[in-house]
Amino acid sequence: MKEDDTRTVKQLIILGNGFDLTCGLKSKFIDFFDYVNEQEEHPIKNNLFMSLFQIYGKPSQDTTWADVENVLKKSLGIIHKYFEDGGVNNQASFLMISLERKEGISHNELPVRNFQNAQFYYDAFKKEVKEFEQEFTEYLENLIQTKEYIYKSHRLALNLSLVEYKDELLFAEEYDMNAVMKKRKEMMRSGKYAGNFFSFNYTPISLDAMPQQTQNIHGSLQNKNVILGIDGHDALDDLLEFTKTYRLLSRTEEKEAIDFSEEFDCIKFMGHSLSEADYSYFQAIFDGIELYSSKTKLYFYYHIYDKSNRANIAQENYKAVAKLLKHYGKSFVTNPDHGKNLMHKLILERRLIVKELDCSLLNAPIPE
Repeated sequence: MKEDDTRTVKQLIILGNGFDLTCGLKSKFIDFFDYVNEQEEHPIKNNLFMSLFQIYGKPSQDTTWADVENVLKKSLGIIHKYFEDGGVNNQASFLMISLERKEGISHNELPVRNFQNAQFYYDAFKKEVKEFEQEFTEYLENLIQTKEYIYKSHRLALNLSLVEYKDELLFAEEYDMNAVMKKRKEMMRSGKYAGNFFSFNYTPISLDAMPQQTQNIHGSLQNKNVILGIDGHDALDDLLEFTKTYRLLSRTEEKEAIDFSEEFDCIKFMGHSLSEADYSYFQAIFDGIELYSSKTKLYFYYHIYDKSNRANIAQENYKAVAKLLKHYGKSFVTNPDHGKNLMHKLILERRLIVKELDCSLLNAPIPE
């Protein structure tokens, strides 16, 4: 954008858990898992959702929330299969006995397992998931009160609003910090770079970053309506109540949503794993802006959290973007050729950029 350009930039900024991790928040599943298990007593230490990892192996630093939701999907599928064909296995026994114990059902009352009563186990499972959500909400609420997170999340949200348009304001080492922040605030007050934030996180977007509009699609800490769920794309009918779509529907809120039908100058992704579980959201957004024929640019940013692994981190991001766009291209039923050459077209038109986001300003001193 030229200096004398007074046009307002329309941008959509999509956030995943990598945003909070870059700001120093311990919001990985393994962080919460270890936090619970390190305490002698915790309300969800025996929660089935935590115990599932006795079946699938202990989570690691690489375990994403998409992986956790896949564990939920697999477990529900095991219960469904048991009632569908009567196939008994150790995993089904572990799950069902655990749920019976949680509901106070003794082994003598096994008729409750009759093949017409799968809903008993689904309802019991829902209680476990909701209990987990409530405790994770409380865990995050305590973490986001730190001064470090408050300042870093504010700075990173501002970075994402200004990057590509005012890059000279993104670097801390070359400027006086007070002068940088003053100039950044002036830029944001003009309203020219205000972003629409569409967040897969539960944490709030700093109002100091002057967002135009925000939407926490999976619930927020503020509203205490955090949800976990499985992808509804190929979910079995019996399991629809566990899908994100169903749970969003049952949580209806009278709140203005971001309009995805308008033409954005750019869509910026930051910290999202681009997992298949969220493809439905991305397809809806790309359809809304008519990505193939629009002029909207796509920026996929990543943060190098391990400098010794820079090449692999970059490569994983390229693969995730390519996989997402390839999958989206398959939805072009009326014109399959457009779907096949979508990514090629975006690259030729310089509308597809995957790059590292400079986050040096996040490390600038935090005011006393």
